Amino acid sequence: MSIHRFTKRLFSKTAWYAYNTYRKGTDFRAQLSQTDSLFNSSRDNILAYQCKRLKKLLRHAYQTTSYYRELLKTDSPDISQIPLLEKGTIREQLADLCSDSFSQKQRIKNATGGSTGTPLTFYQDRNYWNQRNLSVYYFDRWVGWDFGQSQLIIWGALADLENNGNWKQKLNNFWRNQFWLNGFQLTDSEMYNTYQIIEKLKPETILAYPSSLYQFAKFLSENELKPNNSLRGIISSAEMLHPHYRKLAETVFKTRIYNRYGGREVGLIAMECSEGRMHINCRDIYLEIDSGQPYKQPGEILITQLNNFAMPFIRYRIGDIGLLSDEVCPCGNQLPVLKELLGRSTATFRTKNGELIHGGYFTQQFYDLDGVTQFQLIQETLEQSVLKLVINQQWTEDTGNYLIQKIKDALGSDVSVSVEFVDEITLPMSGKREFTISKVA
Repeated sequence: MSIHRFTKRLFSKTAWYAYNTYRKGTDFRAQLSQTDSLFNSSRDNILAYQCKRLKKLLRHAYQTTSYYRELLKTDSPDISQIPLLEKGTIREQLADLCSDSFSQKQRIKNATGGSTGTPLTFYQDRNYWNQRNLSVYYFDRWVGWDFGQSQLIIWGALADLENNGNWKQKLNNFWRNQFWLNGFQLTDSEMYNTYQIIEKLKPETILAYPSSLYQFAKFLSENELKPNNSLRGIISSAEMLHPHYRKLAETVFKTRIYNRYGGREVGLIAMECSEGRMHINCRDIYLEIDSGQPYKQPGEILITQLNNFAMPFIRYRIGDIGLLSDEVCPCGNQLPVLKELLGRSTATFRTKNGELIHGGYFTQQFYDLDGVTQFQLIQETLEQSVLKLVINQQWTEDTGNYLIQKIKDALGSDVSVSVEFVDEITLPMSGKREFTISKVA
């Protein structure tokens, strides 16, 4: 390692500790150690801690919010009997969901990117962010990240990128030892410039949107640009990590991808380990599957955030579908495992006979398919779907017939599939690519 890189890392590490001491107090290192100790303890200890935090949150919600005071009727309810928290309810009763023990100044306003429609506004508190960061630090070290190391971030959320060019953000990027590639603007010139920066600064980890990471890896592969740095690992987050995304990116960057599952509303939900299992963050959230058999039958994921006392999220329908596992992971960590993360509920198609078809079935049909540059399948009704395609010179009529037949095989032979050839499939406000959209399910 060069003297310059060593000095930069040492400076950044010192700055990270100074920042966390300012945010979390002089006992930051003790808090970090306690976080590590809990996550590395037995499952019984982890679940006992989670249960204690859950009881405290429910009691607080009943005592300090008008919404939950009316809904719960008691400060020690059975959580399975609490009605689900919907996005529409948050929009309609935002003030009543906020705790009266926090002043307006103590509430931190936040919002989703609006991947499923109108952005959702909500509030969090400083302790929520402190606890969230402690958990993120723990899980990111599974990938090989540590304070002070250089990191490339490929992101597309407007809320994170809109101030990326101002002097404050540039200062933050400097002391954090980070550099960014805008996932909204993946032009050839920007990707080539980022490749040159990688060669010069040699980041040790990458944090990225899966679709943006895939586009960058595809650009490098097609232009025979081979990064020479030795990455410790890649963290993918905020979107579904499709198998062909993982395969190409791991081939190009010659390292492993660790999938991270979370939401702006509730923070980090689960993280993939070295064995490929998705471990649930029981320190910060209580996760349920809305299914009669959560270990056998997939259902909607419900999240209770255990640290946001400014505006409690209890049994929040986050909009994803998953399945639990009762296994103990061979990696040795005792955190429960989310066996499958099947994607957005809005990406789950429904057939006339009531069968659910997950969006992954359709995206698989496009893996390594010549002739298609971009695609999007929209289920308008039970009888009609629209397939939007951006095609290239390898497109043939047989490819189109193959895709239509695969869609009909899943949804029904009598379903109408209209094909629309377009120049580009635009990104939604969130920056997350939506390959499958159901307006029925």
